[in-house]
Amino acid sequence: MKELAFPLPGWLKEEGPESDVVLATRSTLLRNLSNFPFIPTISEDQLADVAAKIEEALESLGLLDHFVQYAVDKLPELGIRFFEEEGTIPEDFPREQRYLYIQDEGRQFLAVNVGDHLRIERRRGGFRIEEGFQKIKSIDLQLETRLDYAFSLEWGYLTTKVEESGSGLAFTFVLHLPGISMKNELENVQQMFREEGFLLRPLFLSTSADNETVALGELFLLEALRMTGKPEQEICKKLEEKVGSLLHYEREMRQQLLEEKRLSLEDRVYRALGVLERARMLQLEEALEMLSMVRFGSCTGLVPASLNGITASLMIESCPAHVAMRLGESRKGEEETEALERARYINSTLNSYKGRDRV
Repeated sequence: MKELAFPLPGWLKEEGPESDVVLATRSTLLRNLSNFPFIPTISEDQLADVAAKIEEALESLGLLDHFVQYAVDKLPELGIRFFEEEGTIPEDFPREQRYLYIQDEGRQFLAVNVGDHLRIERRRGGFRIEEGFQKIKSIDLQLETRLDYAFSLEWGYLTTKVEESGSGLAFTFVLHLPGISMKNELENVQQMFREEGFLLRPLFLSTSADNETVALGELFLLEALRMTGKPEQEICKKLEEKVGSLLHYEREMRQQLLEEKRLSLEDRVYRALGVLERARMLQLEEALEMLSMVRFGSCTGLVPASLNGITASLMIESCPAHVAMRLGESRKGEEETEALERARYINSTLNSYKGRDRV
């Protein structure tokens, strides 16, 4: 087991194709081992056997040394929260006999006994379906020479959730949708995608004063729900089409907003930028709202495009566990201290980027 370290994931620091709307693409293959019960009916001893078999397979293929390994039950609470904020592990999930194998600065990882016996995942900035699929499929094919996967001629690869069986292939897209949100088109878009088997849901949720749920930072996750039995290439093609249509609609909404109230939007963007550069304390909700507005401005030409990627990264880096990581164990946990650190970090980061490309 290697020494604990929690570096900022590489996919957060990179921009890729269509990154004005798609912050990241998560490509996932789900696999289970034959002759073992599925989670959650599996016993702890059987979980340990599954973990041992996967580790042995990685070692025999010469892959083990390419990963940093974490035993989830040995992680400090702050480490758990860090991985939860990034979506690497679900919140409040059992920790015993769960393992993470991470490589390429967090762009690629294996999750063992988290939902399914094995989850192979690739994350990249931007819209990268084919690249992600090829990377995870390569690891999958290697592991399949050492592991006996649960497979049915009728159903394909068997997974914990029936609807994910078949190819076991899934994609999740992290999207920034300020145009659709500000044009009040979100419910219509969610309904349209739901009817076609997709779930569009907020990445971060908050509750407003009138007890309504609010999507913080206009950040959303798009997931395909009904892909059972479909071939891998068909899944990739359908997702290319559906996400492509959403990209087009979001950009159309942004353009309409600029045509309708450019001066008002420009004022909001510059006010948000001023607050982020100068505020002494920032709560998470305010930081995400302001960063979203500045990112909208950078993607529509109201402020320099150089702010596009860094504002996306700052949205994740503003989350509580990421802030606490920078503070260190002795200073974490105090709301005022975290608000001060969040503001300090955003001030410093934005001002260093502005120096390259003045607003």
